[in-house]
Amino acid sequence: MEIAIICLVALIASCLTFFSGFGLGTILMPAFLIFFPLDTAIALTAVVHLLNNFLKLILLW
Repeated sequence: MEIAIICLVALIASCLTFFSGFGLGTILMPAFLIFFPLDTAIALTAVVHLLNNFLKLILLW
């Protein structure tokens, strides 16, 4: 259940910040900190940023 919540928050945050280009980390870090230690939350936020940038590249190329 925790994995589903984390994935849902990441998806919603990515959709909300798709056009603005910023704010993804601001939304994700508090959500990830609820479930993970700080170093893991930072790493997961970086992974989501990377995947989000790849998705933008594919969709907008």
